Amino acid sequence: MIIRRYLASQLLTTTLAVTALLTLILMGGRVIKYFGMAAEGKLDVELLSAVLLYRLPGFLELIIPLGLFIAVLLVFGRMYIDNEISVLMASGISRWQLVGFSLPTILLVTLCVVSFSFYLTPHGNEASEKLFNQQANRNTFDMVREGQFQRIDNNMLYARALSPDKTQLLDVTLYNEKVRPDGSVEHTMIYAKNARRYFDDKTELTYIELSEGYRYELMAGQLNYSQLHFQSYRMRLTLNAEEKEISRSRSFSSTIIYQRLKTGDLLALGEWLWRCSMPLIAPIAALLALSLAKVNPRQGRYLKLLPAILLYISFVVFIGATRNSIEKGKLLPMALWAVHLSYFALALLLLCWDSLILRYQAWKQARQGVTR
Repeated sequence: MIIRRYLASQLLTTTLAVTALLTLILMGGRVIKYFGMAAEGKLDVELLSAVLLYRLPGFLELIIPLGLFIAVLLVFGRMYIDNEISVLMASGISRWQLVGFSLPTILLVTLCVVSFSFYLTPHGNEASEKLFNQQANRNTFDMVREGQFQRIDNNMLYARALSPDKTQLLDVTLYNEKVRPDGSVEHTMIYAKNARRYFDDKTELTYIELSEGYRYELMAGQLNYSQLHFQSYRMRLTLNAEEKEISRSRSFSSTIIYQRLKTGDLLALGEWLWRCSMPLIAPIAALLALSLAKVNPRQGRYLKLLPAILLYISFVVFIGATRNSIEKGKLLPMALWAVHLSYFALALLLLCWDSLILRYQAWKQARQGVTR
């Protein structure tokens, strides 16, 4: 019981620490991406935290099994280095008993991944996709930032500042390129002191209304140009009235995915197999780590860390590649289970390798004795 508690506390603490560290690293890259989208006017800065929160379950779904894998390597590697495993084995505790002591922690992590894979991740993806669809349908004029070049419809817009009530843009510049039938490009530049959004109740169309400015039309390579001075100038904005529906299979709930399996939808089949595969990665990876964690005290605990991580990456890559082939109709679903069985068999082989070597040597010595 003491050994079980000790292993559980060590594995859980290390798993949480590794998972938190990997989450910060990977989410940092995604934060940079979303900030870039916000700078381009494709995403409101105020929604960044919501988007990251919705996408977090999808990250944890992949990171938690990896965190458990690395935690098993670190914990048992340290125990080998400190000769704790030698003491336990001298006390009559075998490697399979250590696997049994670690099993409750492995099952707990597996159940956690199940909740992410079948429930939290699909709901997070659905909420995130809805949010991005709303942003796509939202007028880019609503997200204009002062002092930045941003694209609005087919125009590049720059506004020096916003009015105090945030309803008008001040010192506005608009640039547009239009290709004529003869292949020449017409450049249009508009300067205005202010701009605001205008909605026509009769036509139910939205416009940008520019005030007190100039409109220039010119052609590349020509000195002639046209200039128009205006007090009021309106440009129509193209808005999507209808919000896009959820289209990605990863955003559908597990119930909907399971129902679509009956219709022979290959994308739904691939998504369902992926969701079933994620929880299986945790126990198989843990067994692989238990066998790879054994090191010589003189070698150091990190000797097998890199090869072990490469083996884990190959496991996940094979699952992803097999899923893509199943969605394209090139492979049967059994191919994905074959990948899991192959790595599970490899984990069992590595765990039994020392005993198999001893039995082979004993058999070889017995055979030599009979021969003599």
